[in-house]
Amino acid sequence: MVQMSKISLRKAYKKIRDNLTDNEVKTLSASINNTLLTQNEYTQASNIGSYYPINNEVIIKNIEGKKYFYPKINKQKLNFFKDSDDFLINNFGIKEPVHSKEAQLDELDLFLVPLIAFNEKLFRIGYGGGFYDKTFSPFTKAKNKPILIGLGYDCLKSEINFQTKQDIRLDMIITDKGVYV
Repeated sequence: MVQMSKISLRKAYKKIRDNLTDNEVKTLSASINNTLLTQNEYTQASNIGSYYPINNEVIIKNIEGKKYFYPKINKQKLNFFKDSDDFLINNFGIKEPVHSKEAQLDELDLFLVPLIAFNEKLFRIGYGGGFYDKTFSPFTKAKNKPILIGLGYDCLKSEINFQTKQDIRLDMIITDKGVYV
């Protein structure tokens, strides 16, 4: 039942996001970036796991003085690599860094996580592969757990509690309307 709901929600909210214009994506992303820059968790972080946006995901503005690392799919998990101008497009249409240094997850201070939908309990719906959940599940009880910040548009907020036991709860979600904690 919940799984079917997630499939339906993913489809409905992806359509909402896909219907945003380029100008809306840029404007809403700028608002989200401005809010992100006011968060202590972000300003104090040096090493940040990020993502290359696709399909109207929030565009992240990197700031000087921080090191950014980008995901590469490895089997059913994500490995993060130092930012590089050298990348390939994977089977999902996502840029992946090549010829760059891999980081251990515990070396990164926080991760910026894309989403298709989210709820106020800080759970997200992604594309359905479970890559982020599988990658971060070993850290859920760790003392030095990395901070997970979801980035999305407020129009993607769902009132439904769609989460399942394998879903990882984010620490915060930043939208164009504010911060959910």
